[in-house]
Amino acid sequence: MQRLPSDAKRKKRLDQLRPFFPMSNPFKIFILSPHIDDAAFGLALTISKCANNNIPVTIINCFTITKWTAIAVENKEIDAVSLLRKNEDAAFYKALNSNINIINLDLLDAPLRNGYIFQEQHFKQNELKLVEELKKLLQLHVDGLLLCPLGIGNHIDHAICREAVVQVYKNMNVLFYEDLPYANRITSSQIATHLKELEERLQVQLSSHIDGLHNCTIDKEQAIRVYKSQVNDEICSEIIAHLTAVSGERLWGEAEVIKELRGILD
Repeated sequence: MQRLPSDAKRKKRLDQLRPFFPMSNPFKIFILSPHIDDAAFGLALTISKCANNNIPVTIINCFTITKWTAIAVENKEIDAVSLLRKNEDAAFYKALNSNINIINLDLLDAPLRNGYIFQEQHFKQNELKLVEELKKLLQLHVDGLLLCPLGIGNHIDHAICREAVVQVYKNMNVLFYEDLPYANRITSSQIATHLKELEERLQVQLSSHIDGLHNCTIDKEQAIRVYKSQVNDEICSEIIAHLTAVSGERLWGEAEVIKELRGILD
């Protein structure tokens, strides 16, 4: 990414306001996943490499009360679908490593909460309340590197998660991952525009890190198909197409934070 336009004095002020926080010892990763499956769709290979390196990973699934499925299921009641998706999630992570902790916040997803999915206006009052609740949770419990969705695609649940992280960003080490399959549905220039807006909001420069396909011990397509209720052939092909296009899973963040992650995984 291009450096944000700024003079030397402004850059110095920003550096003073944005310190780099030493990583936790032992190194720990927390992944904010708007829904059950978002972390896996965006970061399956990265999570697998963390597991192989015995790095503790905590998945924070936010909007886990739902009746949404990508395919027809036998029981579409809220309790049944919510449990089905949690079981799929548990099966995915169990196959990787027992050192992965799953936290389900059991918040209502967008269709159940407000009846719409995509953000076409400013946050409503109940959404701002959710942002505040997530902020408090992150400040209290995250003591490692936080991975957060970029918010590509304007899904309101993803936007709420990102907004909470933006508001606590100056006090944490954060990397952003690309929301899938949404990132595959827009052009690279649209992704660049999205990133520029985020850079301006955070007043930092974001660089990319691609966790490549080398040293992978899982097949991503096979792995994400564990989420049977959420993955049809079209969604799966979009996720794999993006993986192929960028030659891995792409993260965005400040150079010092990326350097720290590379030192752990490489």
